[in-house]
Formats: sequence, structure tokens, C-alpha cells
Amino acid sequence: MMSDNIENNVQDELLSFVDDNEKSTPTTLDYWKLLIVDDDPEIHEITKLVLSDFSFENKSIQFLDAYSGSMAKDIISKNQDIALILLDVVMEDEDSGLQLVQYIRNTVCNSYVRIILRTGQPGQAPEQEVIVDYDINDYKSKTELTAQKLVTTVISSLRSYTGILTIVNLNDELEAKVLKRTAELQESLNIIKQDEEAGKRIQFKLLPKNNISIDSYHFTHKIIPSLYLSGDFLDYFRINHNYIGFYFADVSGHGASSAFVTILLKSFVSKYLEKYESDDNELIKSPAKLLKKLNWSIIEENLEKHLTIFYGVIDISNNKLIFSNGGQYPFPILFNGDSASDLEYKGFPVGLLEFTQFEQYEIDLPERFSLLFLSDGILEIISNNTEITQKKPLQNLVKDFDTKIEDIINTLHIDENSPQPDDLTFLMIQKGGDYGT
Repeated sequence: MMSDNIENNVQDELLSFVDDNEKSTPTTLDYWKLLIVDDDPEIHEITKLVLSDFSFENKSIQFLDAYSGSMAKDIISKNQDIALILLDVVMEDEDSGLQLVQYIRNTVCNSYVRIILRTGQPGQAPEQEVIVDYDINDYKSKTELTAQKLVTTVISSLRSYTGILTIVNLNDELEAKVLKRTAELQESLNIIKQDEEAGKRIQFKLLPKNNISIDSYHFTHKIIPSLYLSGDFLDYFRINHNYIGFYFADVSGHGASSAFVTILLKSFVSKYLEKYESDDNELIKSPAKLLKKLNWSIIEENLEKHLTIFYGVIDISNNKLIFSNGGQYPFPILFNGDSASDLEYKGFPVGLLEFTQFEQYEIDLPERFSLLFLSDGILEIISNNTEITQKKPLQNLVKDFDTKIEDIINTLHIDENSPQPDDLTFLMIQKGGDYGT
């Protein structure tokens, strides 16, 4: 029970406090829930008397009373929005209050409610030990907690509680916005993914038929797609009974804009193939002139894109290769039966500079040969494989006339089921070899 001198102190403070705050009345129907946990009924009465006219942020107090730790647990379980608990230590047990603190923080996991420990027997729960070991917000002896100090403590605690709730609400709002934005982004990504898949299907439909022969020359190709729409493209076609045209190209960058340029490239070459068939326009048979025309076309479109391209024409009757290299690298690899070597003919990219000049070259092809083209995505593969870079240069990928693209993929340990950082594109032109798949 509370001693007489403690009660007199509180009564004296209360008279002064009530007089100073007689005009303070709640202006809303909202309340701060304050739970008093103490086995002394007089403590409940005095606390309510001191705080009867209390108002903070236009909200008064709704008092909840518990006279034991077990009763407090029941009230707490039914009221998740208690703002402040004034808690005695010694009730049914000597550490009932401390047990309740553990229950609130660890069992119920309520870290928001402010807990003020009030004890009439400080020796039972030393202040420093309790503050270190238990998650409380203040520790007060009942003898020091006068009316004015009680009001000050309650205001400080409620201010802390509202600050915590503000942060929690902001976090909840932010989390909701993040979840909403994440869902929107995911939806956008799904649309982009669907668009890219549709784009890839269109690109693949524009590719020539695979594993076909045109006269005695056999063409095979393979593209292992990356995560993005590709700027890699190739084509081969008969110009007339004596000429075969082909190209191997790589547009700068990735994504829809680069893929769009590959479609323009297909359209451009097809247009001049039709011009040759309709009015004998010879541009399709002149690699350097064709690249010069393509260079101007891309610059005029102002696409801010350029490409590397190897354009070649096979003269069937003379078994010659006429070609121009518009910056394509790695260089094509030609295997003649004894060894493989690069067709190391350099050139400038297409669509980069207005006045670029393209050189045209002509070489005799062996009666039997394999001509391999690799996209620059292969360079990243081999840079991570010291066995290939140090012991097996790219020329050694073509070992004999029977070498196929699948053999090269196996040699380079490429996993076709895993997305690559860049498209890996292969084109093989062969004459006189085994063309089985």
C-alpha cells in the first residue's frame, strides 16, 4: 500500500496541476490508451486523478486497469493499441512486472508501446540492472513520481510513441508503394519480355533456311540467343546461276533498336537482289559498292547505330570469293585441308562515317574448304578459357573438312541451355566436305 507521505505529496502537486490545466479538455473522441498495472488500488486512483484532465495532441486518456501480471497479459492481448504502460515490479510475484516486460517484448513482440517501470521497492529491482537487462523506456520510484513529474513523463512517453507510429506508418506506406511499384515494374518487364520474345521470333523467321546446299557450296548456321534482342544477323542466297551472295553482320548495342537495324539490313539487301533480277542492277554483285550504299542509307536514317558486316559473293564457275569487310571481327577462318588461317582483311564499320571507303578483295578458293564466321560474342567465351587462348587459337577450331558448328560449340564448352551475355552466331560455308548434320 502507498504510504501517507507519498499520498500527501501527490495530492499537493495535483491541486496545483489541476488549477493550471482547468481549461484543457479533449476536442476529439480519440484516446490514448494507458494501462496501469499495479496491485495497489490507490495507485490506480491517484494516477487517474492526476491525469483526469490530461490532453496531448487533442486526445485524452482512456485508462485500462490491471492488478496483476496475468490480468495485464489478458488486457494486452485484447488491446494492440496501448500507447503507455505504467508498470509496478512487485505484484503476485517479486518480479511480476519484469516477467510482463518479457512477455510484451518477446512473446507478443510489441516494440511500440512505451513501458514506464514504477516501483515502491527499488531494492527489489535495481535501476541500472533493469534498464540494461529489460526493454523499458523509463524507471521511476513511486516516491519521486510527483503529479507534475508524472504528467511530464506521460507527455514524453506519448511523444515518443507518436514518433514511432509515424515512422511505422511511413514505412508501411513506403513498403506498400514499393510493392505496388515492384508489381508495376514486373508487369512492365513481363511485357518487355513478351515483346522481346516476339521480336526474336520475327528475327529468326527472317533467317535463311539452315543446312542447305547452293550448287556445290553448303551453308549451315546457328544462333545461341542472349538475354536481349540481337544485333547479330546473317543471310545467304542465290544471285543467279553463277553467283551466291551472303553476309554476316553485327549491329552495335542490344535491344529493339539494334534488332530493327537487322530488319532494315535484310530489307536493304533484298531490295538490291530484286533490282538485279528486275533491271540488271549489278550492285548486289559488288561488295564494296553495296557497303558504300548501305553506309549512306544508315547515316541518312539517323538511327545512331552502326554495324560491322562481311559481305561476300561466290563466283561459282571460277570458285572465287569476292568480298568486302566492313569492320567485322573476328576475321573469318578458312580451312584448306592442311591448315586454317584468318582472312585478315580489315575495314571500317558501316554507318559510322559519311565518307568511309570500302575495299574490295578477291581470292581463289580451294577445291575443298571450310569457311567459318564467328560473332564477337565468342571473344568473351574464349577470354575465360586459357586452354583455348594459349593452346588452341581460333584457327584450330576447324580441324578438318568434317568439322561442324556443333563440334565447335562442344570444343568451346558452350552451354546452349544457359543464356549468354551476347548472342553467339556461327556461319559455316563448306565445299567438298561431309555435310551430314
